[in-house]
Amino acid sequence: MLRKPLARTVMSMACGAVIAVVLALTIGEWTVRRQQNADAGEMAEAYIARSDAISTEAATALAEINETADNTCPMVEVARLRRIVLDSRYLKSAARVRNGEIYCSSTVGLIDPPVPLPPADVTSGGGRRLSFNAPQAGVPGARALLLQAGGAAVGLNGQAYLDAVDPRLEFTVVTSRQAPLRTFTSSGPRLPLDGVTLRPGEPVELDDRRFEVRCSDVHANCILAALRGSASIFQSPMMLEFGVFGLLIGLSGGFAASVFITRSKSLGKQLRMAMRSGQLKIVYQPIVRLSDRRQVGAEALLRWTDATGKPVSPDAFISAAEHEGFIGQITRFVVNRVLEELGPELRRRPAFQVTINVAASDILDNAFLPFLGARLQEAALSAGSIGLELTERTTANSRELGKAIARLREAGHKVYIDDFGTDYSSLSYLSRLRVDAIKINRTFMQALHDQSEEDTIAPQIVAMAEVLGLNIVIEGIEEEQQAAYFLTLAPKAMAQGWLFSKPVEAGRLFAG
Repeated sequence: MLRKPLARTVMSMACGAVIAVVLALTIGEWTVRRQQNADAGEMAEAYIARSDAISTEAATALAEINETADNTCPMVEVARLRRIVLDSRYLKSAARVRNGEIYCSSTVGLIDPPVPLPPADVTSGGGRRLSFNAPQAGVPGARALLLQAGGAAVGLNGQAYLDAVDPRLEFTVVTSRQAPLRTFTSSGPRLPLDGVTLRPGEPVELDDRRFEVRCSDVHANCILAALRGSASIFQSPMMLEFGVFGLLIGLSGGFAASVFITRSKSLGKQLRMAMRSGQLKIVYQPIVRLSDRRQVGAEALLRWTDATGKPVSPDAFISAAEHEGFIGQITRFVVNRVLEELGPELRRRPAFQVTINVAASDILDNAFLPFLGARLQEAALSAGSIGLELTERTTANSRELGKAIARLREAGHKVYIDDFGTDYSSLSYLSRLRVDAIKINRTFMQALHDQSEEDTIAPQIVAMAEVLGLNIVIEGIEEEQQAAYFLTLAPKAMAQGWLFSKPVEAGRLFAG
């Protein structure tokens, strides 16, 4: 008698479970794919924003060089070209062109005999010529993107276009929207672009994959982007969990889970979850005194490895935190973690300083200095144990920023301008802020050891720092000849880089 009711119950549960699992997997697949497409589009927009900034700066520099006529390359013109490079964020060099030849550059001054311009890979409607991998005049073996118009040319570091791109993104950048499309750079296999016309915001299907399309509003370039490894959605552990969840709790549970996943997949929300789940960690790169290579400090660096085991680009997740307005929470997380990990060691080494990266919004926050003071008091440490590196990503009012920096310095903290020469750190801007030191960016200083002092701008930077009473920290030293060059140029400078040590965890910072 019980067999039929029992069978009906089992059958009903089985059918309900099958329906719930199928529906949960269907909704889950749609949700995950939709979010992957949205993430790819968000990352593509970040790339276009960076590309626009680089291209606009290059175009402005070309116009400034072309404002004056020159055919002789006097020292005053060389100084002007060098000022244009120094005041820029992305330029590597600036040059004058005559009769299709480079005869004067910011790198070496007068070039005699002149160097012919390399062949153009792309020529824009306005007559600008772009060479993708051009030799850099005066720097043997060095290459750069070369943009030329009229009697001017500028060289750019192609890597600058890629710095803000998340490593989980597969992309191809093209130099126009209309066929034939010319590939500028690509992170994966070459896509079949013959006959393809791009429309901003409209995805395209290539090689059975969907690529999000974003194009510049002011320049001709577009990017096609997709998340790496997103084609086989059912191989994802998330989909297995979705199916089991649907099997156990039915249709309503599967639907609720898909809604939750939809709401929690943005990069900013993933970062908030990472703070709570322990995916964020701090590593420390030692800072040494160049004269005796004694370790005098360290820079605290935030690292994030996501749930799949892949590292997330700091540029990408810090930008997301700034964009969504919770960079202050990230900064406070780093401060708390540094004091927890290194508090006892710092109490034993009162002269040792750990520097922490902060944003302009942190410094302008009236609650930040009291928070920092309270945490240091709890850890029984002086303000000198923590230095602050300002990474200026906003157009903050320099007057208000200068006042806030002055308050930090009065409290005993040293303030550094990080990545000098790559953001808003022009000389006039720097003199208004009145900081303690500058950190010279590795890309800004590369290849200087291959040139003579007369042909580089490194002595000018050191002289400027001495005039302003600033200390110098040189980043990215990887070779002995680089260390020797800067020791001669700036004997009192400090330095960091793989020559001295890679970033290490707290337990290994003072080992040995």
